[in-house]
Amino acid sequence: MPTLFLYILQTSGCMAIFYLLYIIFFRKETFYRYNRILLLSAFVFSVILPLLPIPAISWSVKAPKEGSDTQVLFNTNVVAHTQSSNVVLSQHWWDSLVQNAGSILLIIYISVAFILILLHIIPLLKIRRLMQLGKIYKEDYITYVHVPGLTTPFSFLRIIFFDPNAYEHTELQHVLRHEEAHVQQHHSIDNLLASIYCCLCWINPFAWLSRKALQLNLEYLADQAAVQKADAATSYQYSLLKVGAHYRPASIAHHFNKSFIKNRILMINKTQSPRLRAWKYLLIVPALSIAAGLLSAAKPATNTDSTEKKYMITYKDVIYGVVTPQTTEADLNEMKRTLAAKDFTLTLKDFKRNEKGEIDDVQLEVVDSKAGRSVSTHMNESAGNVIFFYCEKKGMGIGTNPPGHKSFPNSLLYIVARESRGPVAGLTTDTLFTQRFPGGTEAYKRFLAKNIRYPKGAHDAKITGLVSVQYKLNMEGYISDIKVLSAPREDMAEEIMRTLGKMPRFATTTEGNSETETISLTAAFALEGENGEVIKNPDPKKADLIIIGYTR
Repeated sequence: MPTLFLYILQTSGCMAIFYLLYIIFFRKETFYRYNRILLLSAFVFSVILPLLPIPAISWSVKAPKEGSDTQVLFNTNVVAHTQSSNVVLSQHWWDSLVQNAGSILLIIYISVAFILILLHIIPLLKIRRLMQLGKIYKEDYITYVHVPGLTTPFSFLRIIFFDPNAYEHTELQHVLRHEEAHVQQHHSIDNLLASIYCCLCWINPFAWLSRKALQLNLEYLADQAAVQKADAATSYQYSLLKVGAHYRPASIAHHFNKSFIKNRILMINKTQSPRLRAWKYLLIVPALSIAAGLLSAAKPATNTDSTEKKYMITYKDVIYGVVTPQTTEADLNEMKRTLAAKDFTLTLKDFKRNEKGEIDDVQLEVVDSKAGRSVSTHMNESAGNVIFFYCEKKGMGIGTNPPGHKSFPNSLLYIVARESRGPVAGLTTDTLFTQRFPGGTEAYKRFLAKNIRYPKGAHDAKITGLVSVQYKLNMEGYISDIKVLSAPREDMAEEIMRTLGKMPRFATTTEGNSETETISLTAAFALEGENGEVIKNPDPKKADLIIIGYTR
């Protein structure tokens, strides 16, 4: 199920499509029964459609129009690597608010919905009280309640409330026929459904507009039935004007009053719509298709090239895995099954856990059954308390720190940083230093994507390659000593240095930490032709980000 706020956004979009369809094509038609079905469908389908398993649309990425046709992509691995340890972000008074923003918004949303539900329950309590005060009699399946002094007649479910002494005989007959039509056609169910929907989706403006349109259409239906039964349209309209001048006491019920009075009289006198116009209701089908398409576009596409579990990720036919002290038997068995499906065998020897249930000692071996090769390592307090490994057709690697030529995915590094006992060689919490960037890691990526451009000279000369740089980040959050380690062309190096030089100040570390982080960043400059053909691209696995230029 989508998250609450995404679900609300999706229901709002569906409701908007149905409401606009009604307003544009059907509002002025006299097919009131069809309109009732259409408006009820808006409430029902807007709830159901976002819950259906609609496949996500995969959008092909096109080159941006601006600059030199450049696009910046990020490796699924760590954005950059650092050579320091144990950076702790400084705290601010608003941090807890930001961290709990989702919970706070949820509480506010539920509170408003609860208040609205209470406001709709109050009229129901008033109706119950009127039942106790009035004189009741039944005819067929309708209950009539005589309430002396009731200013406005109304109906709810199978009950009609009115004051028989407040009207002349003709007016009273018109009132009763109108309310009987509401009862006979079960309009209260529609009204209750729409009201509950509006209480729960109160932030959706189209929900309230659709409820108003539904209520007006129900009045049209009741007026139509009353006029046909009375066979006196003119006198009915006079009664409508006279009786409708009073105050309406309960918004959840149906009233013979001034609500929508002008529109109701206009529709009573309107010529019936030709039956041939009923074909327009087939537009509901493309409306549903549009709604489904929008929902599909709003869903994140599933990356079929990458599968992820807690301690193992498969990306582009490379299996990355880690074993920490907190890895459970179930996790290890799942890893064995995943590797076995790719013709690899995971074996554990000398397996021991401590009194806390953590892995204390284990020798892990991975065997490539087809190639007849294997790798193994030992995990304990002296050798290292975490195991990293990767498997692919070209080879395998294993150790108590990430292999130097392989950058492990962020999610695995987060797990290692959280579950390891003490520091891990080659990996510290500073590997995720981008959390110190204003707005966090995603903001860091957006900054680079927005500012890096493929140098025009290199682009025109079709030069590609890897640019490796290092820079220092001090405890105050300032960048310094940007150095180019390697670059295929000077303007490519200058572009990376220019972008890094524009970076805003990072968050400071806690007092007493005098370390300066040395951060390495590798950028791959690649070119693609107009039809997507690759032009001398460097190995993307060696890069933290990829700058793609598009040739015309």
